Amino acid sequence: MIVPCALTTLILALLCFGLCCLCYADPYLPLSASEIPDDCNIPTEWQGWYGCKDTIQVRQREPAISLQHRGSPQRRQVADSIYAYETVLPEDLLQRGIGPLGDTKRLLKLFHKLLTGQPVSISFIGGSITQGGGVPMHDRPPLSFAGKVSNWFINTFPNSTVTVQNAGVGGVTSTYYGQCVDMFVSDENVDLVFVDFTLNDRASGIRGTSPLPDTPDRRGYEMLLRKLLAFNQKPAIIALHSWSPFFNTPHFYSTTEDLIQVLVLYYGLQSVSIRNALWHPTMRRQQNFKGFQWVCDSLHPNTLGHRYYADIIVGLLQDVALQANIHPYVEPDPSQFDVPPPMFDNNLESASKCLRGELLQQRVYQSVGWNWVDEGKDGRHKYGYVTEEANHDIIFVVNNSGCPDPNMVVTLGIGHLKSYERMGQALISCISGCACQPTTFDGHNPASTASQEFWAYVAITQSEQCVFEVASLAVTKSGQNKVKVTSLLLTCMSPENALEVPIFQPKPEKTETAELVESAMQTF
Repeated sequence: MIVPCALTTLILALLCFGLCCLCYADPYLPLSASEIPDDCNIPTEWQGWYGCKDTIQVRQREPAISLQHRGSPQRRQVADSIYAYETVLPEDLLQRGIGPLGDTKRLLKLFHKLLTGQPVSISFIGGSITQGGGVPMHDRPPLSFAGKVSNWFINTFPNSTVTVQNAGVGGVTSTYYGQCVDMFVSDENVDLVFVDFTLNDRASGIRGTSPLPDTPDRRGYEMLLRKLLAFNQKPAIIALHSWSPFFNTPHFYSTTEDLIQVLVLYYGLQSVSIRNALWHPTMRRQQNFKGFQWVCDSLHPNTLGHRYYADIIVGLLQDVALQANIHPYVEPDPSQFDVPPPMFDNNLESASKCLRGELLQQRVYQSVGWNWVDEGKDGRHKYGYVTEEANHDIIFVVNNSGCPDPNMVVTLGIGHLKSYERMGQALISCISGCACQPTTFDGHNPASTASQEFWAYVAITQSEQCVFEVASLAVTKSGQNKVKVTSLLLTCMSPENALEVPIFQPKPEKTETAELVESAMQTF
């Protein structure tokens, strides 16, 4: 029997429609502003538990390798201690959040020290989330992700002395932090560093949309990694990719994570991803993972969110610690810790000196209309010199000599605040002892909703007594004139590599101010 063409067409259409229905999935509904909570200061017993306090299931993970018939009783006891941590994340989400293990020799070295009772040093570096942002101040030591991870080390390896430094600084990027890492990370013998800049680097202006991985932000992140990798103890480094469903919108790829992860893979490091773990359950508004249940504002995780962060980090650490517990440790050849060439061309780290806090105050010769203030809150200090009006200047005196090559220029960095409101412009100019091209920087950054610290660069000639000023200007794009200087940076850099700093101007004639400064410098 021959089926009429019209009927055949109808049957085929119905079949295709049925197959398409099997393949098609409705897109996730975007999160709305009405779903953003604002409860970062609500007491801990309520924060982050809206409708999920009774549905959270606490569990202990099972070792990735069965120890029933292998290892001594002592090793099995250590393994029990490694996995005694109680997690609230389901195993499938936790596994999604753990990145490729890469080259684990640095982590295995760390766990060898812990298993043999040697002291270890751990540092957490990053922005406000690393500081504990989102957790009420009095609860941060035990309930922030850094506190929970630190306690896992202390409780799991009681025979070792574990020293922990939380060196988080709110509102800074990896580029800014990398230039001053020696100041922030106080222990040059640190064994493990957690690096958390994925959110802040996105807020710096790239916003995760650049098709090119070779940007100043990415180069800054690589330089930070290279400096850390070369520390005395050849520390392990774990990259933490923070993520917020309200900030990293609207797509899965609306983050710098993938661009940063290329560097993590290049150097064989370890990483954890909050996005990879929580994207799907959060976008589905799944119980326990609705945005308002684990985030306290548009950016910061609350106490439950910090627990999710800690669960993934500890999960990674547990699996590597188990390997160290089972297999005898073989000391690698020192050459295996050598840092490879930079991924980005000519992105070699250079010697630098960072002046911040008291060191910055000591370099001020004179100021008019500038005040030393702390604009931080909740225990997160944000010191700097601030002026709110135009035509106010502050004069600094520094010794920027001593580069290996006297023909090298010195790159001067002015650490300053950029924000989306109130910020004005300022002019950097040399007064005496050194020469530079007057350079303007603008603190107004309407493309971002974050307030962050950035560097404004200018090339200056070397001098034992370099006198320069920062002067607030009347011109403004925000309608106001606030300028904040937070730090100074001095870096030896050859002229051919100083592509992003202004060229020299002829050395200026002495002024009355310059003569007064030089006189004062006799006793500086």
